[in-house]
Amino acid sequence: MFYQHFRQNEVGRDFVIGDLHGMHDLLMSLLAKVGFDWEKDRCFSCGDLIDRGPDSEKCLSLMAEPWFHCVRGNHEQCMIETVRHPSSHEIAKWVLCGGRWHLQVSSEKMKKYADKASEQPVLISVDLADGRKVAICHAEYPLPVWAPDQVESDPDLVWAIQWSRNRIQTNDDSLIEGIDHVFCGHTIVDQPVTLGNTHFIDTGGFESNHLTLLCLSDLSR
Repeated sequence: MFYQHFRQNEVGRDFVIGDLHGMHDLLMSLLAKVGFDWEKDRCFSCGDLIDRGPDSEKCLSLMAEPWFHCVRGNHEQCMIETVRHPSSHEIAKWVLCGGRWHLQVSSEKMKKYADKASEQPVLISVDLADGRKVAICHAEYPLPVWAPDQVESDPDLVWAIQWSRNRIQTNDDSLIEGIDHVFCGHTIVDQPVTLGNTHFIDTGGFESNHLTLLCLSDLSR
């Protein structure tokens, strides 16, 4: 699946979280602080559930939870490619990126993780109660207009949505037309950064012990 759309949550609240990178307990602590209702609320993730932090497997288990919805980050993509096409080069590359944990996990279990991760979308949109729509991707949304089909049909754009840092590196504050807000992770920032209507919210929890969790209904117009 490339793109998944979620209708308005009519019974609870919606939240978005930056890159987890194995920080499962920190996420649970944050959700407890905001009184997260496991039956009514939803948590949307910018991807990169795994690597670097202590609990990659616990974070991967979140993919089975009905309240948790994530996009596929570049670290999940590395996991999928390494598990399905293992080579000493790919394994070494992933280990350097924080994937050493997988060396202690059975091949059978890793295949299940990779299969589940491959089912996750690369792009998510969520309807808000006031008619606005937000998007969630991992690295950045690569077009000046909202056109998921166009992104999906172009391999370079698919690569960019998982890997690119062009917008934040060039301080591009142009608006993405056709969508109200876009949330991204991938690039570590000290505090959330907003450029146009794009928000970068990866505050490097595995190093800073600070994850950014935002309530979508609190967004200003």
